[in-house]
Amino acid sequence: MSYELIEQRYGDEVTGIITDRLRMSVLKRSAWRKVTDYVVRNKDFHKQFAQTHEDTYYTAQAQKEYLDYDVREFKRNRLVPLWITLKDDPGTIIGRVSFFNIAYGGMMLAQIGYHLDKDHTGQGYMTEAVKESCQMMFDKVRLHRIEAFVLPENDRSISLIERCGFTYEGTRMSYMSINGKFRDHETFYLLKS
Repeated sequence: MSYELIEQRYGDEVTGIITDRLRMSVLKRSAWRKVTDYVVRNKDFHKQFAQTHEDTYYTAQAQKEYLDYDVREFKRNRLVPLWITLKDDPGTIIGRVSFFNIAYGGMMLAQIGYHLDKDHTGQGYMTEAVKESCQMMFDKVRLHRIEAFVLPENDRSISLIERCGFTYEGTRMSYMSINGKFRDHETFYLLKS
């Protein structure tokens, strides 16, 4: 596998990469319909492992605002929000990989977050997305380190992150509010080879 930068963009895309089976793009506000469809479709599936969201998060207006934020922060080099579609079906979102809390200078690191559509698990899509997007962050952003934080009981996510070459580092206490309660997370890191 190896990614390519998107050369021919669709109307909703700012930029992105193409892998063997996937298209991962920073999306404009105009993509709000397919993003809203994705978050609503996966609300219950993501609830047990995702950060806590109010009901308003699942509205078109909220997703328009999030997409505006994504593009603004991407242009400021603070966030790389990649919405995932199948390469042969760019109209339907199946997941997202994002790099946030990007630190430059002496640190050159970011944190990674990811989620996948309930009907597309177990097919290797997220492994492909994480591996290729991390490589892109090392190549293009020149990161040295990428960190991942996973709930201890999320065996599938831990397996994914280990398959992608991340190393276990320890526990981050009370790291994030999940389903209304602050939870500890297991910490993993990936260094530029």
